[in-house]
Amino acid sequence: MSARLMADPDFRAAAAGARARDEMPTPPRAMAASAQKGKRRRAWPRWTRSAVKAALILVPVLGLTATAGSAWKRGTLADTLDAARESVIQTTGDLGFRLSEILVVGRSETERDAVLDALGVRRGEPILSIDLAEAKQRLEELPWVSSASIERRLPGFLYIRLSERQPMAIWQHERQFTVIDRAGRPLADAAELARRGNQRIDTLPQVIGANAPQQVHTLLSALDSAPTIAPMLSSASWISDRRWNLQLSNGVTVKLPEGTAEMRRALQQLEQMHAASHVLDRDIVAIDLRLPGRAAIQTSATAQLPGWEDESKKKNGKKS
Repeated sequence: MSARLMADPDFRAAAAGARARDEMPTPPRAMAASAQKGKRRRAWPRWTRSAVKAALILVPVLGLTATAGSAWKRGTLADTLDAARESVIQTTGDLGFRLSEILVVGRSETERDAVLDALGVRRGEPILSIDLAEAKQRLEELPWVSSASIERRLPGFLYIRLSERQPMAIWQHERQFTVIDRAGRPLADAAELARRGNQRIDTLPQVIGANAPQQVHTLLSALDSAPTIAPMLSSASWISDRRWNLQLSNGVTVKLPEGTAEMRRALQQLEQMHAASHVLDRDIVAIDLRLPGRAAIQTSATAQLPGWEDESKKKNGKKS
C-alpha cells in the first residue's frame, strides 16, 4: 500500500532557501585574498618591520667597519691615505705651489741661519709638504725664541712671527759670561755677542754666584719698585744662597736682607733715603739694610754723610 507524504509548503520554501545558501560556493578571488592575508599576518608580526629597517642600516655600517678595521690592520688603509696625500702634494707642486720665499718678523737676536736650520726647508719644495707644527716646535727650541707662529701664504710664502726673550743680565760663573733673561734662562755667550759687535750687552748688569740665575727674577722684581736704584745697578752677588749684595755704578755696596718681601722693603727704604738726602751721592762705601727699618752706613776716610755739612756749620757758628 502506497502513501504520499505531504509536507508544509512554508517549511519547504525555508528549507530550500537555507540549502541554497549553504551550497553557494565562495568566489575564488576572495578565497585567495583571505588566504594570503592570513599568511602575511602569521609570517610578519608587527614588530618585525622596525627590525628589518634597523638591519638594513646596521649591516652595511658593520660591514664597512669590519672592512676598514681589516684594512687598517694590514696597513692598506694607511698606505692608501699616504699615497693620496703625496699625490695631492705633488699635484699642487706641479701647479706652482712651491716655497719661494720666507718672511720672518720679530727677529732681533736670533741668527738667520739658526732660523733656516730650525725650519729645515728648502726653496722649491711643495709648500704643502711642510709640517707647520713641527717647524713651530723647532723654532721655539732656539735659545732666544720664547714663542713662534708660522703660516702658509699661498702660492709660495712662509710667514713667521717670532717673540724673543729679553736679555736682562750677564751671569758670571767659573770665568764664563752668559747672557740670561728675566727667568734666568741662558740665551747666548756674552763674549761671542761682543765679538759680533752687539753693544746691548754693555748695558746689562752682572750677576755672580752658582745659583744666581735661579734667583735673578726675584731681584729684578724687587728692583721694579725702586726706579731710582735699578738704573744704577752694576752687579749683584748672590751671597751664601740666601741674599743679595748690590754693587752700584758709583761704587756703593748695598747689602740686602733675606726674603723677597724684606728685600723689596729695604730697596724702598733706600729710595726714600736717597730722595730725602741724596745719600747715594755722598762719599760712602756701603749701606747695610739687613736689619728691618735701620740703615748702617759705612763711610770712607773722607765721607760726608747726610747732615754733616749742617753740623759743621753749627760748630763754626754759621747759620744752617
